Amino acid sequence: GNGTVRLAIKPWAEIRVAGVKRGVSPPLKELALPAGRHTIELRNPAAAPVTRTIEVQPGRPVTLQHQF
Repeated sequence: GNGTVRLAIKPWAEIRVAGVKRGVSPPLKELALPAGRHTIELRNPAAAPVTRTIEVQPGRPVTLQHQF
């Protein structure tokens, strides 16, 4: 099944999952991803990219927060 990743990124970042661009947060506030481990990269030209590895589980939303 899928799980939910909630994004709380300030001021903004391009979101990549396993190297694939998924959008810009905000306005993107949530991602639906298959259960399992995922590598998410946050890119903002004002700073170095940030990479986070998260574990997604159905029915247990994960919040990813970062401030550039």
